[in-house]
Amino acid sequence: MDKALIKAASQECKSAIDALDIVTPSIYTAIFSEIAKKYGIESGDLVEAESDSLDEQIRKLIELNEQSSTQVMRLDESSQKALKAMQESDETLLKESIDETQALRQEIERLKKSVYKDALTKTWNRKWLETDILDEEGRFKNSCTLAIVDLNYFKQINDVLGHIAGDKVLRYVSTHLKGLEVPVVRYGGDEFLLLFEADEDADTKLRKCRESLLKTALKYNDHAFKVSFSYGIHDCVKHENFSEALEGADKKMYEDKRAIKERIGPPFGE
Repeated sequence: MDKALIKAASQECKSAIDALDIVTPSIYTAIFSEIAKKYGIESGDLVEAESDSLDEQIRKLIELNEQSSTQVMRLDESSQKALKAMQESDETLLKESIDETQALRQEIERLKKSVYKDALTKTWNRKWLETDILDEEGRFKNSCTLAIVDLNYFKQINDVLGHIAGDKVLRYVSTHLKGLEVPVVRYGGDEFLLLFEADEDADTKLRKCRESLLKTALKYNDHAFKVSFSYGIHDCVKHENFSEALEGADKKMYEDKRAIKERIGPPFGE
């Protein structure tokens, strides 16, 4: 199987679903299947593919779709059993259906969490942000401090070391960000959003996190290098528009990026 074809099909699929408001596993699978046909990719090839990040996401979504369908059927059966129990005043049958429903709800919650996680970094994804943090109008449900984090010189790392090394760097940095014990969202390729409580000192925590990264040199093949990030912070009030808050944080991030790049320089020289 040609990995280049898989990657091209995946990128086209991503462009297609970015335009949709809601993407369920079944919708994703249907879109990818159609695009895969254009590239001559067989569905069996997807299952046998090596576990690079794109193929892993595809398999995970297909599996999730199958699991979700099974849980919906079981939940329907349980609800039918509960209805029959109430009609016949059968307490034993009713208790049995309640126990089954509670177990199913726990499983559905587990599946929901997998839908909201980024496959590569295991951070939250945009869908989680839109569902749990923002309302239907794209405004914050509660006050918080929003921070945007963008890796420095990430393109150079990809260009010099390749995308496998780039993925390792993303996982490495995201692990450090998750160590701050606040929600972390992978918002773009090498962009993350962090959501601090309104009264937290986000600036101090992020600065310490960055300094910790800069103290350690990473090694990949024959290259030794350091990674860092730039960040911008915006204090958000309840019902504030997310796009406007992000724009405010983004401007501060680029100011920070200019300053930190002057200090550290590129990882592999000019």
